[in-house]
Amino acid sequence: MAEDTFDIGFCDIQTATLKRYGEKEAFSIANYISQLTFSETIHTPVLSGELQLIDSSGLLDNYPLLGEEIFTLKYVDFFEKEITQEFLVYGVNSYKSNDQQNTVFYRLQFISPQHFMSASKIIQKSYSNFTIKEMIEKVFREYLLDETMFKDSANEIEIEDTTDLHTLIIPALQPIEAINFLRRRAFSADNKSSNYYFFQNREKFKVKTHEQMIKDTKKDAIEYTYDPSLRMDAPADKIRAMNNLTSFYLPNRLNTISEMNSGAMISDIVEVDIQTKQYIHNVYEYKNNYLDYTHLDKNVRFPHTKQFTEDFFGDENVVRSSMVFKDFERQNQRYTQISAPRISSRYYLSSIVAEVELYGRNDLFAGDVIKITMREFENTPEGKEPEVHESLSGYWLVNNVNHTIKDKQYTCKVVLTKDLVQGNKGGVSTIADIST
Repeated sequence: MAEDTFDIGFCDIQTATLKRYGEKEAFSIANYISQLTFSETIHTPVLSGELQLIDSSGLLDNYPLLGEEIFTLKYVDFFEKEITQEFLVYGVNSYKSNDQQNTVFYRLQFISPQHFMSASKIIQKSYSNFTIKEMIEKVFREYLLDETMFKDSANEIEIEDTTDLHTLIIPALQPIEAINFLRRRAFSADNKSSNYYFFQNREKFKVKTHEQMIKDTKKDAIEYTYDPSLRMDAPADKIRAMNNLTSFYLPNRLNTISEMNSGAMISDIVEVDIQTKQYIHNVYEYKNNYLDYTHLDKNVRFPHTKQFTEDFFGDENVVRSSMVFKDFERQNQRYTQISAPRISSRYYLSSIVAEVELYGRNDLFAGDVIKITMREFENTPEGKEPEVHESLSGYWLVNNVNHTIKDKQYTCKVVLTKDLVQGNKGGVSTIADIST
């Protein structure tokens, strides 16, 4: 069993090879690697990273490295789960020799091959009577898929359903830009936010709303604790240690000024009707719609009291407005239904941010949901167990994962977000009498 064999945070790089683009023969660089780092995030469709190499055999000039090599990586984690990934090398930097000039240190930069393919192509093409989902799938299959040269890359895409048929022209965009162009027009009949993200994690590409991410991964959420008292040098229970956060930091808990300026609570989508020469105002109020969305926690607390909301988030307090044109030649342009919910969803999904550190594992991906249990940060009477922290415990969405593998140790720095804290659906409620 892994808990009997491996130390916590164990990771073994089983394969690390380079091969020239178009060639079959691969060259192992496993013995050159001092550290490997790479990242994934729901905010960009690109995996990227770098290798820190110690080179005493002239690999850079004798091989030589040309910035067109395919880097294949296979590694196994503490739980004996294995992942194979493929990248394209594009750069070398931070070149430095030791005092004897017999060893050099440098960083090899790599990126997902789809980003390379996208950078080399332009799409000028029309798509007639397709859903947005169908258009995205066609762009991906035609312009970003190469299973001949990159068979071990993330060659799958998972796309959430979209409604309505569209006729659109891709206006000279790179494929990744084209998918984002389409993603911004996607409307979901099931998830009212229509807050679609286009991203790549180590598993596959995804075009999904944050609501669908919650539905798909919450039921299998990995459960973590935050217990700083747990000894990490020689814990008795390695599984518990693997599922314990080693640090927890909140860079942002709330900011009402930012909330006001963003238009998250109230906004106006102004529709320009050229045919009737009218401006049609579509005022959106988050307080009337927030229960229609899928939230991370089952019961969530509205961000403000009723009086404050009425005084500062009423119709006369609209500070964010957008203008869209009503197109009579193209039906199903749902900009008034997409824009405002997306503004609110994106803001509140990043309003509570946690930066945590944990031991790496191969079944945790950007776009997953995890569950955290932590104790209250307060003094408790002697002999009494601290209560569970009501607002910070619960479910969190994994936004970013920065992976580091060094000396068979696998650690991750993870950015988590929570849309609304747990509480009474009816409004802000006092959880405890702090006067005591």
